[in-house]
Amino acid sequence: MRDTRLAVLFTAVLVDMVGFGIVLPLLPFYAEQLGASPIAVTLLVASFSASQLVASPLWGRVSDRRGRKPLLVAGLFASSLSYLIFGLANSLALLFLSRIAAGAAGATIAVAQAYVADTTSAEKRAHGIGLLGAASGLGVMLGPAIGGMLSPLGLGAPGFVAAGLCAANGVAALMLLPESRPKEVHLSRGEAATLRGWVTAMTRFPMGVLLGVYFLAISSFNAMTSVLALWGEREFALNAAQMGIVFTLAGGSTVLVRGVVLGRLVKRFGETRTTRIGATALALSLLVLPLVPNRWWLGALVPMWAFGAGTLFPSLATLVSQATDPHSQGSVLGGSQVIGGSGRVLGPVWAGFLFQHVSIQSPFLVGGTLVGLAGVLALRIPRRVRPPAPPTPAKEAAAAVEAARDVAG
Repeated sequence: MRDTRLAVLFTAVLVDMVGFGIVLPLLPFYAEQLGASPIAVTLLVASFSASQLVASPLWGRVSDRRGRKPLLVAGLFASSLSYLIFGLANSLALLFLSRIAAGAAGATIAVAQAYVADTTSAEKRAHGIGLLGAASGLGVMLGPAIGGMLSPLGLGAPGFVAAGLCAANGVAALMLLPESRPKEVHLSRGEAATLRGWVTAMTRFPMGVLLGVYFLAISSFNAMTSVLALWGEREFALNAAQMGIVFTLAGGSTVLVRGVVLGRLVKRFGETRTTRIGATALALSLLVLPLVPNRWWLGALVPMWAFGAGTLFPSLATLVSQATDPHSQGSVLGGSQVIGGSGRVLGPVWAGFLFQHVSIQSPFLVGGTLVGLAGVLALRIPRRVRPPAPPTPAKEAAAAVEAARDVAG
């Protein structure tokens, strides 16, 4: 992290995810205290992703034109407000409102990834995006531990701490984080400047394959996390504090994987093969999870799924960025968050249905199967992924005409 800008961005993501992690293991218990059923709990988890799905492409496109910093700062202050609502919630409706607001604020993750793409070379991009992932994992590690310690004060109390952390981080980013895109670059129009161009960029090979792998994997991963606390409560009588330890272990493992292991794997095998390795590890961990005989086996299994997720998702994000032209990073990475958001919405929904109506083990078995299919699909990803060729002057003129029509229409 010799680059000061990346260090500041790392800290921004870290503090934001500490706020997210504080409420993560408490959310199911908080919701059940307010009268939520298991399906309502998973819908609550899905509402975060549904909001993120809607906001991600908008934030990404705006950041391509207006710069990254304003969106990142606004997202931090919006996160602070969402956690304040969480702390004050005395009804299930307010709890849903807090998660919807948090999802919209968290949609700036694509902007953070685009910031890294702006400030790193293609060769170092996996390392930069991996550091963001490490910051995220460290936040998820520290957050649940803090939340567990604060839970005796009331399940809403951690929300106030998270709100304060995000607000302080917003002030720090406003003062210390420089803009990554000069004003003259904002005026450049990339492939995804129009709706038609954006759809083309999102569906051409190998982007379509990358996003298909991402959808299957993120849907299954979020299905697991949405019912994990409920499964632990019913299978091993784990409470909120104990689930906080589980999430802390997962976060610590993720930090190690993304901060230390990922870079070495990518250097040796490349992003494509690292993606396949991650998909295999995640699929196996999901399939084995419901078969463990006692709670102590989680200590061995949690690092395995953290390794799978910690190698798979950053490698995919890097490949998506490498397949995108420099002026469309925010738009396309935002579009990838739409795909991810769809998976995050649908995963908890089908997991909640299976958990309540089939068995408490079924969401993990189905999820492991889907990630296995993602691993098979990943075999189609080429070894080297490159951005599309720059548009010809004729294509640039046609894109300008289409953009004018979009504005007029």
